[in-house]
Amino acid sequence: MPAKARFKKFIFYQAMFLQVLMTCIFIFYNTAYSQKYPAYTEARTKLISALKKSNIDKAYTEAIDRFYFITCDSLINKKVTIDSKPVKEILTKLFVACEQHINNRSITFLRIPSVNNNFLLTVRNYKKQPVRILYREISISQSRILEDAFEGIALGDSITTFVGIREMLNTPEYISTRLYQARYLPYKDTLLYYLANTAPEILTKKLAENDSLFTTLVNNSRNISVRAVSQIKKDIYYDKTLPFSLAILEKRITTEEIKKLTLVPQDYYKAFIEELISLHTRAEPGRRSFLEQPVANLNKTLAYQYFICEINMLHELPDKMRFQVIDNCSAHELYFILTGGSGELYTSSFLYLYKKFIKESEAEGLEKFFTDIEYYQFDQFIATISGYGLVDDLVKHMEEEQVAGMLGKYLTRLTSKQLTDNEIILKAMTMSEIIHAVRHHRELKELLLSHLQQIEKTNIQYDIMLQRMYQGFKLQLLDENGYDYDSTYTMLTVNRLQRNNSMVQVCFFYDDEDGCNSFDNSTATYRSGSWDKKELENYIVFISKTGNNMRVYMNKPMTISGCDAAQDDMLSTIKQEGYEATSFIHRGHSYHLYQSLRKITASAQFVFLGSCGGYNEVMKLFQLNPDVNIIATRNIGSSQVNDPLLHKINMALVNNKNIIWNDLWQEFNAGLSSKQAKDLFSSYIAPDKYIGIKFIRTLFNY
Repeated sequence: MPAKARFKKFIFYQAMFLQVLMTCIFIFYNTAYSQKYPAYTEARTKLISALKKSNIDKAYTEAIDRFYFITCDSLINKKVTIDSKPVKEILTKLFVACEQHINNRSITFLRIPSVNNNFLLTVRNYKKQPVRILYREISISQSRILEDAFEGIALGDSITTFVGIREMLNTPEYISTRLYQARYLPYKDTLLYYLANTAPEILTKKLAENDSLFTTLVNNSRNISVRAVSQIKKDIYYDKTLPFSLAILEKRITTEEIKKLTLVPQDYYKAFIEELISLHTRAEPGRRSFLEQPVANLNKTLAYQYFICEINMLHELPDKMRFQVIDNCSAHELYFILTGGSGELYTSSFLYLYKKFIKESEAEGLEKFFTDIEYYQFDQFIATISGYGLVDDLVKHMEEEQVAGMLGKYLTRLTSKQLTDNEIILKAMTMSEIIHAVRHHRELKELLLSHLQQIEKTNIQYDIMLQRMYQGFKLQLLDENGYDYDSTYTMLTVNRLQRNNSMVQVCFFYDDEDGCNSFDNSTATYRSGSWDKKELENYIVFISKTGNNMRVYMNKPMTISGCDAAQDDMLSTIKQEGYEATSFIHRGHSYHLYQSLRKITASAQFVFLGSCGGYNEVMKLFQLNPDVNIIATRNIGSSQVNDPLLHKINMALVNNKNIIWNDLWQEFNAGLSSKQAKDLFSSYIAPDKYIGIKFIRTLFNY
């Protein structure tokens, strides 16, 4: 053998020997460590097991191994203490907190390396600078974990105060109960402002009750938002007076003038919109953000009451009559109706309003329209029209540079420290849908790629979740992703639904008129020639007579025990009889949907959300089972679609036919005869059309 070959062989065996030696040392060391610190080692082992369930990438694995097997042990060996407590006890609590927060999905495991880095920053720097400064750079999801880790020591108390403030800023209702605590009194003026600006009705209630703390704080406050809101008394005009409270304070309008405006809805709405734009386009930050969220919520109410309700009621009439209520609306008013009307308008109605908005703004140009209102609620607007496939059309009417600028701001906001991980993931879903729609615009694509490169240069190098998200956006813009055609959602096979040669479907109905009507309409589709019917006190069961064995359970609405108990009785019986439900059908208004979601299990392979706006809840279902096939609607759910569509799906399954969603969608649409039914169905989303879900599934390993 040549010398060179012998040398290579020697080097190879030497490397193998060193690898085996290191493994033995690691096993010996870990075993010894386990005996010395059993609680620490057990917590670490459980956490690492949870973190490594999915094979992410090399960088993630290295970050995990480096922290848990080198950094942590080094801290312990150096006998580091924090406020006199040994670091191993704090690390043990950190591991437990991380595992708990991963299990309850308040944080994604991809963010744990960032948590670990922020833990180290806290240990190194908390004595050098105030915690409130340090934790401004730490997201709320991570702050809560670190709060648990440092609980019981002075540092933990400081973090608890900061986390509590963060929670109050995100959920202002907490301010009304927590502000009495001594720890928050130093921040009372800031918290009072947030309460007045985001939940003014709570402050009004406190003042009406003569609450001594809040009355004193208001009397001593010089904040213009606090002064404006606190002057408005609770009466039947309260909701419609509140948006003008700053104008009243500045004597630009009187309460009597507002009351007169309310007598003519269109006059009031016009004045309301003008006030919103006036506030937003002022230079002073306090005025620009004045009551921003409360007035956005009120706009949804007003848009529905004044315009959308009438348009929907006249759906079958000619357009001239159907849309008469908006004949005199300006481009500004149409814009706010569209923004506030998401989820309430029929698809054809939304498209009509959108086209009218484009036409009304064309005189001076769409670009000037958005510039004049300083892109007020533009991110909400573009997210809304994305659901209707109109983003591409909007871009054609605007300068791509301006659109890129606004989308760039949206991308940057995804790094917000105030957002929870779930909020970031939901926004990433929306952004991926938008990027998918605009990626073929060359200039826009280049500008967004440049913006993403700038974001990647910021301090996200330790945040693998954000790194993967922004990298995913880049690949999407470059058309280099592979998730658009995920076969998991393309076809629903019979065998995915079968358990022990049976398919079990559960249908939830609710105790109101809509629930009764839906129940009657649904049961009428199960013909006696094809189905046996078994009727019990709280529910009925339809059992297929031929073909595949399928059992459809439906709870009865308006039973003596109530729908909740009836549903529980039904689910309990299914379990007792040895069956497992793989299909879940929600029938009812959107405000009942949360009850159905509580009862849907991870065994779900097919879920039908027949309620209005069911699309907004799909994320919760994908968290239960990432492979689930979901049908939902962006807007109005109707029995005109729900019953025949479900009947078609169930009969295909009974007849042992796998369901190819694209084919079924085309066949079903072709079979609809009425204009209204086709319009309603156009808002239903097939399981293979969730671009956003495919995005987060691939990038975040859902």
